[in-house]
Amino acid sequence: MNPEELLNLVQSGDLTGLDALAECNGLESVPPDVKNLLTRTAARAGQSAVLRHLFEHLHLYGTDPDGQGRTVLHFAAMSGDRETLRFALDVLGFDPLAGDARGKTALDYAAEAPRPEAYAFLTERLGFSPEDCYRNPVLRGFHPDPSVVRVEEDYYLVNSSFVFFPGLPVFHSWDLVSWELVGHAVENLEASGLADLPGGFGYWAPDISYFQGRFWVVATLRRNTPPYRLQMITSAADPRGPWDAPRFLPLDGIDPSLFTDDDGRRYILLNPGAILAEISGDGELISRPEMIYFGSARIKPEGPHLLKKDGWYYLFLAEGGTGEGHMETVLRSKNLKGPYEDCPFNPILSRKNPLSPIQRSGHGKPVSTPDGRWYMVYLCSRPVDGKTVMGRETALDPLLWTKDGWPMVNGLKGPSCLQKRPEPERTSGCGDNAEWIAPRRDPLSFAQIGDSRIILQCGGDPARIGPCSLLLRRQTEADFTQTVHVDMREAEAGDLAGITGYYDERSFFLFGLEKTGTGCILRLIEQIGDSRREKTFSRVPSPEAALLVRTEGLLRTLCVQEEDEIHPIASLRTEYLCDEGVTGGKRFTGALCGLAAVGRGRASFRGFSFQFLRERNAD
Repeated sequence: MNPEELLNLVQSGDLTGLDALAECNGLESVPPDVKNLLTRTAARAGQSAVLRHLFEHLHLYGTDPDGQGRTVLHFAAMSGDRETLRFALDVLGFDPLAGDARGKTALDYAAEAPRPEAYAFLTERLGFSPEDCYRNPVLRGFHPDPSVVRVEEDYYLVNSSFVFFPGLPVFHSWDLVSWELVGHAVENLEASGLADLPGGFGYWAPDISYFQGRFWVVATLRRNTPPYRLQMITSAADPRGPWDAPRFLPLDGIDPSLFTDDDGRRYILLNPGAILAEISGDGELISRPEMIYFGSARIKPEGPHLLKKDGWYYLFLAEGGTGEGHMETVLRSKNLKGPYEDCPFNPILSRKNPLSPIQRSGHGKPVSTPDGRWYMVYLCSRPVDGKTVMGRETALDPLLWTKDGWPMVNGLKGPSCLQKRPEPERTSGCGDNAEWIAPRRDPLSFAQIGDSRIILQCGGDPARIGPCSLLLRRQTEADFTQTVHVDMREAEAGDLAGITGYYDERSFFLFGLEKTGTGCILRLIEQIGDSRREKTFSRVPSPEAALLVRTEGLLRTLCVQEEDEIHPIASLRTEYLCDEGVTGGKRFTGALCGLAAVGRGRASFRGFSFQFLRERNAD
């Protein structure tokens, strides 16, 4: 059987020729990859009759996605043909909101198609258009372990922050999609316990709740000396602060959450599985902890949350570890302490498609809307060239309850790329959520941050855990450009300042100007685990220069800009700025980017900007 002959017949829509070829030669020997190619070709050409004929009569059905994660439905949407799209949607059963490897859905492709019929059909079927939707993740970049609470019409969310300060960012939203940074639950550095902690330690997996007019946040403080794990608790009348100084409960475990029963009694849960202890109204421990359930999958059960609904206690757990096998499971009981029964649909959330841009889904918490709908916030990640660069991020999907009272996230289809908004978009006009953070240090202790100028007091080597001058923001996309004008006139000889890409003290680069006795030189430092690479480039004729770093996935191009000309200096492969990049330590955060200044003097920066590219180009 000649595959090219088959392909030509499909492209031309020649059903008679296909039948004749099948009658003469038989089609049993056609390999699966050719079947897949034929069905995708028919769909892309809008050949609905051919596509149906391949499945119904010739049994040449191929439904596997291509190397970019595009299914028959994606190709049907590209054609713009209504009947081809209908067949792929209704007969083949593809999800119109499932994304390819770039996160593009059939709805997106139909909107771009030269023929409008498919788009009109799909928007009518769905009841909404792309403008009515949101895209996951809703908080992009290093925003792991989300917890959410609703108070009347306001939603509040908190994320892990590890050793970075200010700690435990608190966000507000009216629609669960557009989030505004409003405060930090750890705003007292001296009381935080962050000093001397290695990267990856610090504040893990917080939970936010509301009790008797106050907001409460609990989180694990993961230390590197005994006691290794303490449970921090704090509260505030207003989530914008001020927050109480952290108090620490002597409970081992991680991922704490708070639950208030109908009788007003309060409890703290933590893992492994779900360990329960009663606390007082002001957050003091008043009972011994006891395990009420270990888990459904019984693989690293963590992140426990309790929900009371319709007389049932629902226990939500993150299981499978925080990597590719991450999942969310649920159990229920009529009694707080069990016995608990597994949901028959477990896991209610897990990664289904290995080519989807949304991976590692789990560690979720449900929340209801004022009108009784339900959603779940959960962590996810977006692979970049097979690596976890942006760390774990915050996603949102609808949660529906079955008639017999079990919750299912996104119809058990796994994390979504595109969903209809819970509410019409409503923002406070706060702009982006970019915040300046620093490891184990208050950024305002070494940085003067103005609208057009930033001044850093130079600090120690970023490879050491001691005080260093790193002014950082989360990397939110795989591709971006970072620019800044560096001025070293107030620096001392030997000082180095410029652009940095940072993961932790064992994984970073610094590209900048080093002050010498007679001027400046361009300098690059790379810290890759226990190894350090250093390169010196050309001399700069003045004590200032415009630097530019262009990032495309794992490749970074370091440049100097002179007026309108950009001069590439070096290229880096930065696998070390990801979870998998360096062995050893705890790598649960994500890549950050910003400014660094090493030495004893001062460095000045102006014209600082990020330009993030939201959608990656196809291969």
